[in-house]
Amino acid sequence: MAASSRTGLATPPIEENNAPSFDIVAHYTRFISSDPSITPAIAAIESLIASLSASSLTTISETLALLKTQSNTLLASQSNPIPLSAGTELLQRYIITVVQQQPTQLSGHDFSQLRRQLIANSKLFVSRTKSARSKIAKHALPFIRDQSTIFVYGSSRVIDAVLDHAAESRRYFNVVFISSLTSDPIHQSLKRLLSLGIPVATIPLPALSHAIDSLDRNNTSNVLFLLGAEAVLENGAAVSNIGSRLVASVAKTSAIPCYFAAESYKFTRQFPTSFGDADLQAMGAKQQVLKFRNDLDGEKMELQVDAENQGRGDGMVDITPPSLIGGLITENGVMTAEGVAEELIKLWF
Repeated sequence: MAASSRTGLATPPIEENNAPSFDIVAHYTRFISSDPSITPAIAAIESLIASLSASSLTTISETLALLKTQSNTLLASQSNPIPLSAGTELLQRYIITVVQQQPTQLSGHDFSQLRRQLIANSKLFVSRTKSARSKIAKHALPFIRDQSTIFVYGSSRVIDAVLDHAAESRRYFNVVFISSLTSDPIHQSLKRLLSLGIPVATIPLPALSHAIDSLDRNNTSNVLFLLGAEAVLENGAAVSNIGSRLVASVAKTSAIPCYFAAESYKFTRQFPTSFGDADLQAMGAKQQVLKFRNDLDGEKMELQVDAENQGRGDGMVDITPPSLIGGLITENGVMTAEGVAEELIKLWF
């Protein structure tokens, strides 16, 4: 792990006969299946903490090696590991920071105490990150004015929180749900907003430009797009449901601001050179949108979502360039694309 080399802490590989029996993939799957509100990054962090709790290692180097090995195992099991990698990186960095504040030489008894402290502090760290969503909703509230129209795309926990908070704050606005290309459910969001007295409309993605032109052109200053992100890359680009880049492009063309909302624990040290499948694959994602064929069997060619990509949180994604993003709304406030790199520098250096 690159971070450990900066600290001077060795992370030797775990011997095969000492390999942990803890099944981190099964634990993660149970975790994310049992709690619909949890994000992949937080589920990954929680799973790593559980792995650490189940281990009986007695040195710092073994502990860091365990975290690295378990992280790699978990990431390799996912068709889209990018959201998880943000969480695994963050926890490893957090633990390294705590370890650096300890004496360089620890006895077995001292390390056991440190290990208990690491686990307790890590759980506290997770509880704090879970409060980020409500803070984002408060920072987003000034953007949602009375009589405004909000376009949202697909299903997003953080966007649900933003809209709920705005409705509970007695803002009167309309919401246009753009159906995503994947099977993300939005009916619960629709029902909740309707119960709060918020008018909603649903449109398919191909109807987006037409829907924008159907709005009152004299009132476009009260129109904006709010999208969620599964991960935010180092250059400020957003990884989200496939089709998000198209939505952001249409917003840009229509001179309507498009904001992405994301918790800062989703920031990851990945820097794409472009924004296509090759870049996603370089980050571990197993998807291929372009599948050329030259057979003449008469089968209808169509965009297919692989069966392995149909699990919850594992749908196809794309990368929205920072040039299409009006701002990132986080629990720490609204920031530009450049602000992401600054936040990562603070964390890692």
